[in-house]
Amino acid sequence: MKTILTILLPTLLTHASITFSQELTAEQESKAAFGINRCLGHETGEPDLFIWNHENLRIAKNTLQTSSSAKLEKSHKALLKRADRALTEGPYSVVFKTSVPPSGSKHDYYSIAPYWWPDPNNKSGLPYVRRDGERNPESKSSASDRVPLNHLSSNVSTLALAAYFSDDNRYAKKASELIRVWFLDKKTRMNPNLNFAQAIPGKTTGRSVGIIDTYDLVQIVDSINILVYLGQLSSIENEVLKQWFTEYTLWLITSDIGKEERRRSNNHGLYYDVQVAIFSAFADDFRALRAMIESIKRYRIPGHINRKGQMPHELKRTRSFHYTSYTLRGFLDAADLGECVGEDLWNFKTKRGVGIKLAIDYQADFAGKLGTWKFKEIGSFNTKSFYSNLLRAEDAFGDGEYEKKARHYKQANNDSLSRLLYPKTLLR
Repeated sequence: MKTILTILLPTLLTHASITFSQELTAEQESKAAFGINRCLGHETGEPDLFIWNHENLRIAKNTLQTSSSAKLEKSHKALLKRADRALTEGPYSVVFKTSVPPSGSKHDYYSIAPYWWPDPNNKSGLPYVRRDGERNPESKSSASDRVPLNHLSSNVSTLALAAYFSDDNRYAKKASELIRVWFLDKKTRMNPNLNFAQAIPGKTTGRSVGIIDTYDLVQIVDSINILVYLGQLSSIENEVLKQWFTEYTLWLITSDIGKEERRRSNNHGLYYDVQVAIFSAFADDFRALRAMIESIKRYRIPGHINRKGQMPHELKRTRSFHYTSYTLRGFLDAADLGECVGEDLWNFKTKRGVGIKLAIDYQADFAGKLGTWKFKEIGSFNTKSFYSNLLRAEDAFGDGEYEKKARHYKQANNDSLSRLLYPKTLLR
């Protein structure tokens, strides 16, 4: 069977700004081997991880077991509380929705565009009209798979981490059950495509922007690896899951919808690249992962971040602060993935001096003074992602200024999972 990279390469080369050789130089091979050691060459008795960090999880677990750290305990208790609730929820499946996609198969994922509403000027309400930043409740209805997918992602990651930190197999067994129902059981599994995501009634049965829905699967990858490590998913099940993600990645690369999403210049294009990157890595295709990191270096960073560190595509939105934080998360995930192939995206700069750190610093400068944010933000400022990004930045750069800025939002986020994922920031 063709590798993901073999299919991906012609698509990459359609961007004039991207050059990538299928044959790696000896130096690149060495770097790749070093990077793979970062993700897969961990200590014996630890799970494979791509975005979550072995050392950080080990430090958090050891701290919780050997001392009463108030800085981590509240987050740990909140995690276990959410995990206990998750034990009673689900399972989730695409076949449980009340609607039937245009294909006629409930195994195909279907969702409704969140920011599109019935046209008040037409009795039928069709076609729907756009109201950016205002979420239509219909997009969260039982007719759509969007909410179940979000719950799947949240509960699986919560349960997997709770099992890892507590050594309570009840959590791992439940998470594995959720995985089997969504991906493995022939009666309930999702087909590996997104042909009908973010449909707009009266306009289209599915759109390329719907691919961002499956960014929820990114944290499921590391969760699966923890469940395999804990012995709750078998090696055979793991191989079937890898095949599912291979097939989905090939759909992302070869479908017209996927190709259209890849051409987008806002957060959608970035989140496409990160999905292909981590799903390729999970499927053991590290060359495809390297190709996507190269794409982010040569195309996403210079195309998305200006010399001030602003992300103009996101600043145009009605929730500009939210989308700045949201897009930064994608860049931080990419930087973690870059380490898997020896690439330092954290400190990478273009010839114009543009890089991820510049974008982090731009938003970080507003910590403690969000009232000076001059771009549109309907509703109140939600600091959850902002707080997490600051802790991740401090973890990556070892710069205490980020942690100082995060303190402004500590009280509102002191049960944040990020405190367990990036504990060195708080324990220094």
